[in-house]
Amino acid sequence: MKIKFVIFAIVFALAGCGGGGSATLPVVPTPPAYSTTLGVADYNSENTVIKTDFVPNADLLNRSATFWGVGTIVPLIPGFDRKGLLLASWTPSTNPNAPTFVIAHGGGGIDTTLFQLGTDLRAKTGANILIVDSIWSRGRTSNGGDSINASGKTLSANARMFDLVAAGRWLATQGVDPKKTYAVGLSQGGWGVLRTFTNDPIITELVKPYYAGGVSLYPMCEEPGTKHTEAQNFTYHKLGPYHSRVLLITGGLDTLTPVSYCSDSTVKTVEKWLHWEDATHAFNQSIGSAFQRTADGVCQTMVNGFGTHQFCYNERRTNQMVNEVVGFGQ
Repeated sequence: MKIKFVIFAIVFALAGCGGGGSATLPVVPTPPAYSTTLGVADYNSENTVIKTDFVPNADLLNRSATFWGVGTIVPLIPGFDRKGLLLASWTPSTNPNAPTFVIAHGGGGIDTTLFQLGTDLRAKTGANILIVDSIWSRGRTSNGGDSINASGKTLSANARMFDLVAAGRWLATQGVDPKKTYAVGLSQGGWGVLRTFTNDPIITELVKPYYAGGVSLYPMCEEPGTKHTEAQNFTYHKLGPYHSRVLLITGGLDTLTPVSYCSDSTVKTVEKWLHWEDATHAFNQSIGSAFQRTADGVCQTMVNGFGTHQFCYNERRTNQMVNEVVGFGQ
């Protein structure tokens, strides 16, 4: 049975407490825009399997991580329920005052794109970098696509939120400053970031002790009631408004997760929203090699149940994005 959390706020104000005094009406605070039924069952329904021995193309992936100067992928982060370990790449800083960026991957898992992002953020800030896996740790090859037949519905934004909370808890044991810790999510990871910072009472209580804000890059943003053609493979949750600072970056050429799917409460309540008309989905994606940067303008095609999509590396927007993330974290 789902455990429900119910929050009651009662404020009493009394005046004239002496003889003949009278009581004023209580001041009742405005209730939140929506309530939550988030509970333990929401975690258990998507997180029953932790398999830490499964990393596709592990040798190539870890050689790429080493090449870019970030930690290899190892079982590291105790799950939200502290059962099993989530795979992660950890690159600590030698600067005790450095910021920390927790990077959440897209639907295909960890790849060179995330290593390069971690490297660029370290080069500019000397930051701690933690890259957290959410799908291989659960025995999935991807979060969608062919894995749906083998593993069932796509893990929702709630699962990504719980993993970011688990990462925050682990970082607390490493002595990082939560006031300088930021989640950065790409695509489905960006979807998870939007959920993580949504001002739901229980989510807020779970997240705020560990993070100062979040960055969502070209995210999925469907919410309950979506008319999406593959909605049966996804569970959607409320996104926005937010309990902490959020930077959102979207692309006008993004056909995979177009911003037109986003509600006003998702995009217009962030602290900063940048919409780049010349950017595709995954405009910073590493294409073609695990050991060198992609040439500007190189594209690759993705075909899925939503249609055919072009991902084109945009060097100018990639550099601008890194600078925006760095500025957001200062």
